[in-house]
Amino acid sequence: MPDGTSRFSLGSNKLYHYMGTSTFSNFTVLPEIAVAKIREDAPFDKVCYIGCGVTTGIGAVINTAKVDAGAKAIVFGLGGIGLNVIQGLRLAGADMIIGVDINNDKKAWGERFGMTHFVNPKEVGGDLVPHLVNMTKSGADQIGGADYTFDCTGNVTVMRQALESCHRGWGVSVIIGVAGAGQEISTRPFQLVTGRVWKGTAFGGARGRTDVPKIVDWYMEGKIQIDPMITHTMPLGEINKGFTLMHEGKSIRSVVLY
Repeated sequence: MPDGTSRFSLGSNKLYHYMGTSTFSNFTVLPEIAVAKIREDAPFDKVCYIGCGVTTGIGAVINTAKVDAGAKAIVFGLGGIGLNVIQGLRLAGADMIIGVDINNDKKAWGERFGMTHFVNPKEVGGDLVPHLVNMTKSGADQIGGADYTFDCTGNVTVMRQALESCHRGWGVSVIIGVAGAGQEISTRPFQLVTGRVWKGTAFGGARGRTDVPKIVDWYMEGKIQIDPMITHTMPLGEINKGFTLMHEGKSIRSVVLY
């Protein structure tokens, strides 16, 4: 709890919430403000994904970055969050959506959700940032750089690359990925004083009580996809398999059925 206490115990041992939630509790008591009512015809084994990944990715585009139609954007990391950033960019009407990932299998996934270009950093002959900036140049704009970039990796080096791939003067870079404890981000001040903006987002800037039911409606109305990203399901007893699939890059999202 915010005050450091806990409402859970096992015998005499106090248990703490994981990330402020109590995912594996059969029963729990919640403050009314923490509960969002969704439509009853929504399949819970699908819309459970809206509880984080979908809302975070789409919300980062719509709420945090406020991407405008016709924009050029770069998404670093095409996992469960990155693919939803791509969905959000498609909804917002972005013209150029570049996906960046070291796993070539993610190319087909990104294209499925609206990505227009794919870059594997391991296959770029040189520095990644100039390569991406050159991709975004056009006849009327020889400076180059994306209007919006999104880090979905949690890698502090990639966070810097995302910022420096932004357009001088107005580029916005949003950090979504969570870095390891004690890690710090850095860049040259020149990158910021020339007009780029570095932002962070939590839960995609969404208001749970109102935005989660709205996104559930979008799913039910066919405006966004969820089902293809749930690549595996498993019983609670096989939950460690879900973590293994994630670390091996073989899943987008696994859902535990209990």
